[in-house]
Amino acid sequence: MRPNGFGGPYPRQSPSVALPGHGRQDGRLDQPGSLLSPPEATGTATPAQNGWTPQAAPYGAKPAGPPRPGAQSLPSGSVVGGFSNLSLNGGPSHPAQYYSKAPIGGGEYVQPQTRHQQPPGPSAGPAGQLPSMPPKAGFGARGPPAFGKGAPAPPISGARPLGPGNAGRPASPSSPNKYASIPMPASPSPTTSGRSAQLSQQQTAQMPLPPHPPRGLAPPSFNARQQAAPGLNAPFNQPRQSSSSSSSKVDPTQVPRPSAKGDAPEVYRTSGNQYPNPPTTQARFIVRDTGNANPRFMRCTLSMMPYSNDLLKQSAMPLAVVVQPFALLDPADDPTQTVDFGGSGPIRCSSCKAYMNPHMQFLDRGRKFKCCFCGSLTPTPVDYICNTGVDGRRHDANDRAELSRGSVDFIATQEYMVRLPMPFVHFFLIDVSYNAVTSSALQAACSAIARILEELQENETVQVGIATFDTTVHFYSLQASQSQAQMLVMPDVDEVYSVSSSSVVVPLQDSHHLASSLLESVPRMFSQTQHADACLGAAVQASIDTLKEGVGGKLHVFLSSLPKLGLHGLTPRQASAATDNQQKQTGLLPQHKGYSLMAEDAAEHQVSIDLFVTARQAVDLASVAELCGPTGGQLYHYCPFLSPADDDQLYNDLRWNVQRPQGMEAVARMRCSSGLVVERYLGSFHRRTVTDIDLPAINADQSIAVQLRHDDKLDKEAFFQFVVLYTSTLGERRIRVHNLALPTTQLLGQVFKGADLDTQTNLTARRVCRNIPGGTLAACQDQLLRQCISQLFSYRKNCTTAPSSGQLILPEALKLSPFYSLGLSKCPCLRLATLPDVRVVWMQRFLSLPLSKTLPLIVPRLLPLHRMLQQHAEGQPVQLPPSLSLSSEKLQEDGVYLAENGYDGYIYFAQQVPTHLVRALLGVDALESYAQAPGIPLTLPLLDNPISQALHGILDAVRQHRCAFMSIRVLKRGDPAETLFYNCLIEDKNPAGMSYIEFLCAVHRQIQSMFK
Repeated sequence: MRPNGFGGPYPRQSPSVALPGHGRQDGRLDQPGSLLSPPEATGTATPAQNGWTPQAAPYGAKPAGPPRPGAQSLPSGSVVGGFSNLSLNGGPSHPAQYYSKAPIGGGEYVQPQTRHQQPPGPSAGPAGQLPSMPPKAGFGARGPPAFGKGAPAPPISGARPLGPGNAGRPASPSSPNKYASIPMPASPSPTTSGRSAQLSQQQTAQMPLPPHPPRGLAPPSFNARQQAAPGLNAPFNQPRQSSSSSSSKVDPTQVPRPSAKGDAPEVYRTSGNQYPNPPTTQARFIVRDTGNANPRFMRCTLSMMPYSNDLLKQSAMPLAVVVQPFALLDPADDPTQTVDFGGSGPIRCSSCKAYMNPHMQFLDRGRKFKCCFCGSLTPTPVDYICNTGVDGRRHDANDRAELSRGSVDFIATQEYMVRLPMPFVHFFLIDVSYNAVTSSALQAACSAIARILEELQENETVQVGIATFDTTVHFYSLQASQSQAQMLVMPDVDEVYSVSSSSVVVPLQDSHHLASSLLESVPRMFSQTQHADACLGAAVQASIDTLKEGVGGKLHVFLSSLPKLGLHGLTPRQASAATDNQQKQTGLLPQHKGYSLMAEDAAEHQVSIDLFVTARQAVDLASVAELCGPTGGQLYHYCPFLSPADDDQLYNDLRWNVQRPQGMEAVARMRCSSGLVVERYLGSFHRRTVTDIDLPAINADQSIAVQLRHDDKLDKEAFFQFVVLYTSTLGERRIRVHNLALPTTQLLGQVFKGADLDTQTNLTARRVCRNIPGGTLAACQDQLLRQCISQLFSYRKNCTTAPSSGQLILPEALKLSPFYSLGLSKCPCLRLATLPDVRVVWMQRFLSLPLSKTLPLIVPRLLPLHRMLQQHAEGQPVQLPPSLSLSSEKLQEDGVYLAENGYDGYIYFAQQVPTHLVRALLGVDALESYAQAPGIPLTLPLLDNPISQALHGILDAVRQHRCAFMSIRVLKRGDPAETLFYNCLIEDKNPAGMSYIEFLCAVHRQIQSMFK
């Protein structure tokens, strides 16, 4: 037995994990996860259709792996450790006030009406309840709870349909226009003239702290070196007296914030809605595919399309579609169906080659059809002709998925293949230098790989290869005819050559015993190494050349040292944080183009590269991370790597990377109707042609943004079709097609009503992150501010009837735009004190981030753990409450809090936490006595008492909700890392920027100045 990173013991051989992949209920992958058909409403799918049998699980939660040995199976609804069906929902912390007015052109204000904001994020289980969790086991000891075979999926009998009267839905066009009105304090005239002067950047020497709240907990003081970040807040910095006085005139309960509702999940029908706005990405909803793609797959920044480019420019809003082609669906969602047309292949338009979809119009009694994209007429194949009704709809439309569903998978024919579909190849390249050995990263990597191969060994289609590197590169022959693995050394790291692919890349089923023995002996072989340098460039190039001889595959690279030697060697650069946000971020540009060219070569040959950085020092990710983007790979960062705290995180990340639904050798394209053209794609991919993007690998956690522009005026509807040709994990060539039809409008007010803020925020984050390398942080922050102000100014100028100058007017659909803009400006990628490698990690996340994970990363969640544990002590059912406002005013001196964003979690112990609670959770009598060795973060132990087990149950519920392992770090008052927790409180003034109230005042002043 060994403890996991959070004190939960589990057997070394146990394959249970936080993020299991799709496979059999025994956790093995003889039927690897298919990308084609998500689970049915009952949680199971037909193997003949899908090729995999997932377990029913809450939306976004990965199907659970095998149970921990000795764990007891419990019925749904049973009480364990004081918990009975943990709920992820709760009522909003406060109602928001909204004012309505008559349609544009006249009308009077009416009394403010109370209306709740958006519903909460998706949760698992019936009516928002989570299944009960086994006691006495950390999250590393088991996967998240799942509904087993035969168990019912979350029922939807209590679900209610979406409608204009429900929370989160836009107002009816015939009803008064909705917007939020916030009374603002009178502001003095700007001291500088012109908007450009007000947006100028100024460096301030000291950031004044917010006044200490009466019952709150003030953030830690900042030293002289922690200067306030200019940019967004610099022109508006005021002395504490004036700032406090100004902010005190704004009622904090009236400002918009995200809120949650605990109602039953809403049912969203993808077409036939009078109001096309989809639910927010953080809502609980169930999708019925009635002709448009599931919004988990495809969302547009504007659900009401402006009919002309002039109208779009007047709104100051972006036009783009964000697509997540293989997004995980809720078990109750309509699954993606597979369509097989046999040898003839899918039916397509003869002109633009668009695929058959529900929006094609059949004419001449079904003998020909009109393309919704180009308007061309195409004869219908003889065996596909069917009579149409008076409405022009085919009689068999409901029986054909391609005519009734917005998303389908077509079986590809030979004409879509240039070679046989490739098998899934996993090649592991491991750093064995001195830093990897001394930090135990080598041991952790070998252990994680061995456990994963144990689970994959029964899959006949999986091939595997292993290599190591320090100052030389070592390949290992794993042919089944050998009695043990043989090392093949490549000493020349400047002139790289490849080795025979047939000897080092072998079927896992035949050579598992050799691979397992090798992974067990590698840490011993290099335990006495003194080689401190690493030749990453030579090792990656040799591995790519080896995979090129075969069919390509996934290359998993583990790096623990700055690669100084051999091909594409790097020199150390300044790894400290920036001191001036007017300074150009040249340190975020790669040192040379070597790794970028290497990635392009890999992408050309269908090699995807994932990078696991387990270093204790900077490794110049600005250069090395170039390997991931063009190849469709992913960057993982554990710096400084600390064992055993990071062992479980590494294992969970690697396992989900290998076992999640994914496709290989993919090619994708966006089609849109006449009047729109694709301007550019944003994400992780490779471009070989103007119209298509190439993805050596694409997975369930990857999204692509497609920016659009007008080249003509639109008709009554705008159509979009995103197509991905890929190889499934079953080795089959498939074509996944997502269709979307949106109404157009000539009214600016309707454009604002149809704004999708979640999608716009995701797009904004991508665009800002693209501008950081070589640019300035101040310019990127100004980009955020200008976009927010331009939209609000356009709405106030064109869609309101002379409101009071003392009010900040926010359109209903964009009422949280200032809040999200402030949160994004305070993310580590735009913070002044962020280290270069950490900044690169956050930039890489945002460039391909799924919509469901964007807002949690920008706006963390703050939970009062002490209140939840008090409910447990009183015998009450424990529920996850809505997040507290992200302000230190909500903190108490005797509280315990969890701040998390879906990637990292921090448990904060305030200074006066009761002794009995400290003893129950940490096993010590005083917080001061709970400490680790210098540089080692504090972790949460799992103790043998009900309170400790209850806390771990809460953390498991949070992880399941976020669909991520999410390592947890313990912080306390006076801890040097205490600022990690306070950085999550984005409503407070801190070195990263102004407070939320001050930001609203600043936005209001800028809008007022634009009228002058």
